[in-house]
Amino acid sequence: MLTEWGVRDEDVLVHSLGCSAWNMLGQDLGFMALTECPAPMTHGADIRADSTWFDREQRKPKVLIEFERFDGTARGQQKLDEKIRNLLEASMRWNNSPSVLILSAWNKGIVTAPDTEKLLSRCRDGFKSSVGVQLPPLQSVTVLFSRFIFEVEKSGCLFLKQTRCVRLA
Repeated sequence: MLTEWGVRDEDVLVHSLGCSAWNMLGQDLGFMALTECPAPMTHGADIRADSTWFDREQRKPKVLIEFERFDGTARGQQKLDEKIRNLLEASMRWNNSPSVLILSAWNKGIVTAPDTEKLLSRCRDGFKSSVGVQLPPLQSVTVLFSRFIFEVEKSGCLFLKQTRCVRLA
């Protein structure tokens, strides 16, 4: 659907397809992949990663993924910051069992590039959660920033044209 059929940017369709694609990849790589899996509640705020990949033998999450629209604006950057903070806090709630955190952003056409340095500083410096808990800097966790870049065809449908991935930490 993303690469051949094209999809309309309606409601949360692209988000649903992106989460499904990440879950399929997790399953193909041998994980048990779940959508909207809540992290344990230890600090009062509900956090659900869009895709959580569990190691089948250890029965612990190894990969947490957030899939978010990015429009190139300051508000879009703020949403990415919220999502990286969710990933970092969820990792802590899972007793740091995830070894990989993936922030995956998607956009339509050409937009201003996300400020990955700001995202990296969250990982390096830690932060205070919305309920006032200090989260320390990450250790021994790989953080990836993935992009799904869609083109809008004359029909109005979106087609996935590129994916990119860089390591933040």
